[in-house]
Amino acid sequence: MKRSLSLLLIAALLLSLAACAGHGAGKTIYYPLAASPATLDPQFAGESGAQLVINNVFEGLTRLQPDGTAASGLAERWEISEDELTYTFHLQPGTEWYCPVVLKNEYGEEFYKRFSEEKVTARDFVFALRRAANPATDAPCAHRLAVIENATAVLQGTLPPEQLGVDAPDDNTLVIRLAAPCPDLPVRMTESVFMPCNEDFFNATNGRYGLSNRHILCNGPFYVSAWDPESGLTVKRNRYYSGSKALPATVAFSFDGDPDSVLQKLAGGSLSAAMLPPDAAVPEDCTVAARRENGFYGFVFNCSDELMQNSDLRIALCNSIDRDLFLTEEDGFAPERGFIPASCEAGGVSFRAAAGTQTAGLGRNTSAAVRHFSAALQTMELERITVTLLSPDFLEAQALRQVQLWQKTLGLNLTLNLEILSPAEISAAVAKGNYQFAITGLTADTADAGEFLAQFADGAVFRLQDDAFRQLTMQLLADVDDDAALRDCFDAESYLLQQGVCYPLYSRASSFVIGKDVADITISGAENTVSFLNAKRFD
Repeated sequence: MKRSLSLLLIAALLLSLAACAGHGAGKTIYYPLAASPATLDPQFAGESGAQLVINNVFEGLTRLQPDGTAASGLAERWEISEDELTYTFHLQPGTEWYCPVVLKNEYGEEFYKRFSEEKVTARDFVFALRRAANPATDAPCAHRLAVIENATAVLQGTLPPEQLGVDAPDDNTLVIRLAAPCPDLPVRMTESVFMPCNEDFFNATNGRYGLSNRHILCNGPFYVSAWDPESGLTVKRNRYYSGSKALPATVAFSFDGDPDSVLQKLAGGSLSAAMLPPDAAVPEDCTVAARRENGFYGFVFNCSDELMQNSDLRIALCNSIDRDLFLTEEDGFAPERGFIPASCEAGGVSFRAAAGTQTAGLGRNTSAAVRHFSAALQTMELERITVTLLSPDFLEAQALRQVQLWQKTLGLNLTLNLEILSPAEISAAVAKGNYQFAITGLTADTADAGEFLAQFADGAVFRLQDDAFRQLTMQLLADVDDDAALRDCFDAESYLLQQGVCYPLYSRASSFVIGKDVADITISGAENTVSFLNAKRFD
């Protein structure tokens, strides 16, 4: 009798534990993206939202942990040679691709049957990496492959992709040879550009790979089940995933680039989590899971403007800025000399921490301001310059005092118009290039300092067209040495600051917020590292 009672108690305990483990699982998680991804092709996706989805529907050799370290993904183990130049990854055998049923209609029963039984192999990684390094692919994140042997020459087109230092001796072994030691390679392998790609399936899509849920094979904890660029994107639990099974049944991504709308939906419970922009109020009952010091607030200049393209004019204005007008102790803002956010890394460390007080920007210098303004008038052959500053309403008083200071320093040959707008209106004007200079915020959606800088070589916020800066960014993206990466990021940031392209005032932090009745949505760095693998909802 006692034995029977004990067995009943044990059975009840096991059932109770199972119920606890399953509590909150199997629900739908809701998350906003600023816009529909242009593509979910891992080797070609550039924007943060696309990479977020990719990191949940694909699995690399390694998987990023919440603490930022790399754990086993498809590779169950790996070895590193004594000289740290050769990594040998051993894949879990038998891992399958998820082939959506809709492919039957797209390609026929035989095609579907083949790929629904297709295994992920080391050859899929070789093809993906060679394709990403091929200049014809024009992969936005191809520079992350620069650590691999011959990658720089392949990216420059002087060697064929087949010469990239990657090989697959068999289906379950991948060998990567490096140009120089790279201790963070396992972490780097979690990025989207390193994800596998099945060559036969890629070729069968005829250029449509990653453009819809009908043209993509997934091997991560979720697969893309539906995707309408107008309404949303849905991923569902992948029952063939080789790792720990995903707890949510579904993650539904909506497309909403309006911060106010996101805040309302988060407060109302129709969103499970969101990355809130700096200075946004956290809704009641929501939890701040992480804060990322990923931006700055300050002056930005439109270098494509007829007047502001003159560097002497920009430098004159920067040399006349009084930072103390905008920073007070009660504000609680951290003053910042550089504009690369503290959340960005270079050479495996925080760039801001490494740069310290060495950042070479422009300070207040009245004599230099007058000299540069005279040079601007002479170069442009003008007697008077009239420019307009866009200022947010909450800084109206400070901006007015700064305008008076410019007028006092640079004299009657400068006319300054002050236009007061909401922060959202200024952001919209800056995004469209409809401004001369403005006080606004700038946020990084990447954790890589080099990538953050490189966007400005192609225009972006500052609308800069500068061959010297473009060369600096090309060099830093090709760096494989940590010290060189830090040095080149420092040189590139310093160049922009000394050219008066922007004038940082203080740093800003975004908040990753989880809604009420939701738990275990994790973030490891920038927004593209959000993982829904263990997410639970308890409503």
